[in-house]
Amino acid sequence: MIYRNEKGQFITEKQAIAGDLIFFISEWMRWAQDAFRKGDREDVRRCMAEVRDCREKLRALVA
Repeated sequence: MIYRNEKGQFITEKQAIAGDLIFFISEWMRWAQDAFRKGDREDVRRCMAEVRDCREKLRALVA
């Protein structure tokens, strides 16, 4: 399968997945910060668990 990045350049599937994971990490971190500001500790834990999961997947993909 052929993928393109946001600049329209051709990239590999591995690069596309890595880019998605990096985006997901940033979004989950943002949501965790919002939950922290609201004082919702359970939501912070859930978001941070998702961040850890995405980071592990990214590490495994890069290795």
